[in-house]
Amino acid sequence: MEFIAFTIALAVAYQALKGYRLSREKTLLYLHFSFVLLGAGLLIDGLASIIVLFSRFYRGLFFLYAFGYTINFVAQVVAYGILVIAYLRQTRNVSVELTAAIPLMSVLFFERSAYAELILIFLLVYLTAQMGINYNINRTTNALLVFGAFASLALAHFFFLMFVLAAIFFPLAHIAQLFGFLLLLAMLLRVNQAA
Repeated sequence: MEFIAFTIALAVAYQALKGYRLSREKTLLYLHFSFVLLGAGLLIDGLASIIVLFSRFYRGLFFLYAFGYTINFVAQVVAYGILVIAYLRQTRNVSVELTAAIPLMSVLFFERSAYAELILIFLLVYLTAQMGINYNINRTTNALLVFGAFASLALAHFFFLMFVLAAIFFPLAHIAQLFGFLLLLAMLLRVNQAA
């Protein structure tokens, strides 16, 4: 699932860069950098997990699992932090320096834990709420796709948090994450075709 999400994240990054080159809309450039980071984190986490799996969970390589997760977590926090900062700069609601502290403080949590997922959920719920407000104002298909994408990503991380209670939440989390990436890709394809 992480390799599929990596592929979709790269497609989103490519389409965002293509859209930026056509429109010079800085939000698309931020989206591009965010999804390059997300894709890199997913790729590293996926490769580390595959190595541990193929080594039949050899104890000497098990550190790779934690290393892959740490890289993926940091990449996600920075990526979603970039999107929060981009939104705040666009609306000029809060100083950028203050919001930059959120992702920087959160890199203190390197282990797979509820705290790590809560940080990502916080960032994604904020983005989802802002995209919901945007959709409520604009009522366009693209705004709905973006709102749906971030709602799906927030739900995915909620499912990752719930994974400790029941194993079924793990595949549901990956499916929700893939769906969120696909919605963003669909929006970018629509924007780029219209340009």
